[in-house]
Amino acid sequence: PSYVVDGIDRQDVDTLEAIEAYARDRREYLAAVEAAELEADDLADEGEKLVDVEDSDGGTVVIKKLPCGKNCDGCPHGPYKYIVRRDGESLKWDYKGPVDG
Repeated sequence: PSYVVDGIDRQDVDTLEAIEAYARDRREYLAAVEAAELEADDLADEGEKLVDVEDSDGGTVVIKKLPCGKNCDGCPHGPYKYIVRRDGESLKWDYKGPVDG
């Protein structure tokens, strides 16, 4: 908004650094609040099994087992690791790979 830009344009370098630090800290705080609001129902679909869920600075770490969809005797498979973050109303899943042992 112009009222924010107008105020920022009147600041010196030291104040701009303080504004930058505040904005970064505020963004990280809001991201952490959103991550903490994730419920187990948001993190596992039918047939999936949550193994572990842990909040981190980069998002929520989710480790889960997944069905392959082929009605095999070995389902669910995994576990697999994901980093999950809110993206508006939806979730952004970043696959990190299989988890050992």
